Amino acid sequence: MYIKVNEGKDELNKALRQFSKMVKKSELIQELKNREHFLKPSKKRIFKRQEALRRRKREERRLARQKKYDN
Repeated sequence: MYIKVNEGKDELNKALRQFSKMVKKSELIQELKNREHFLKPSKKRIFKRQEALRRRKREERRLARQKKYDN
């Protein structure tokens, strides 16, 4: 990953934000955190199930809010 930076304070801030977005989108930091400690396969499955449940609930809340404003 690389970003071309032009001179100027604003350009540097813009490049930093852009780089942060790129890193977050690639999920590099999350992968490093996951590999920090060994996680048993059974715990991985439990964790993935919990994450899916959180995502599903978050999506339901978002849709409920959207419906409330659509009416």
